[in-house]
Amino acid sequence: MKAAVLEAVKKIAVRHDVAPPQIGPRDVLVRAKACGICGTDVHIWEGDFFPTFPLIPGHELAGEVAAVGDEVEGLRPGDRVMVDPTVTCEECHFCMINRQNHCLKWNAVGVTRDGGFAELVRVPAKNCYRFERVSFSEAAFCEPLACVVFGQDRARIEIGSEVLVLGAGPIGQLHLQASLANGAAAVTVVDVVESKLDLARQHGAAEVVLADNALQAKLKKIAPYGFDVVIDATGIARVLGDSIQYVKNGGRYLVFGVCGPQDKVEISPFEIYRRDLEIIGSFAIRRTYDRAFKLMERGAIDVRKLLSEAMPVEELPRGLEMMKKGTAPMKLQVVF
Repeated sequence: MKAAVLEAVKKIAVRHDVAPPQIGPRDVLVRAKACGICGTDVHIWEGDFFPTFPLIPGHELAGEVAAVGDEVEGLRPGDRVMVDPTVTCEECHFCMINRQNHCLKWNAVGVTRDGGFAELVRVPAKNCYRFERVSFSEAAFCEPLACVVFGQDRARIEIGSEVLVLGAGPIGQLHLQASLANGAAAVTVVDVVESKLDLARQHGAAEVVLADNALQAKLKKIAPYGFDVVIDATGIARVLGDSIQYVKNGGRYLVFGVCGPQDKVEISPFEIYRRDLEIIGSFAIRRTYDRAFKLMERGAIDVRKLLSEAMPVEELPRGLEMMKKGTAPMKLQVVF
């Protein structure tokens, strides 16, 4: 089969001679149709996120069931499915206390095992969610949306809250819409690109702000006492360090964007203490796939304007470079 194989750090080869994966009794073989390129893929490509070589990346996957294992029930060839990439043991301490995203044997399709930048992918049957009403491209958005839903759970956005989203890329756009779905009274979005802010307006942002030297004054005018919840969707450490100041006393800061493992920020412990601040992390997915898909399928969150380019797998290296340089207008997907 054809697949993009990460052979070493920043070395991807698109090969046509990769052996199709063999499935176990509780697995399904998925014929990939659409797979998003994520910032995490860039970190894997650069060797930051524990890749083992060779690896076929790609974890934002939607496709069609090609074959099912002997013990699989409820799925059959031809079914259209989205794939939750998270593979957990269901036996360790964290799985038993319902924190599966911290499973001691945590694995993920496209991260620690071969994923969706290939014509065929082996996945556990229990990780497949059937769908009918949306396209393969839309269905591939369910993985980042499921991550956003978990982040929203962690941030505990209350009805009537004022929310600030930093970054208006695909993740920022999803957080904007999810915050409104959670009952936020107003969401302000910040970015350095006007076109992304225009899209945020279309998705319901109350205010959009171009990040420049006057950013602090602009946000102070919008929210004189600060925002109840601030969400970083940039993954830029400097942005995180500079934006704690925008949280209202007693408010929460959600660290959602993925910074590099070596990045550091300076934060005053006294400020956290004095202002009753909560700084919250959010890693991957925790049983949020079903809710994410319902939000998409029922139209509470619209992903249709978030895809900027669908490319063949041969173009994956270019897509990763665009993600690294920040030149991708919105979401890039590999399609088969």
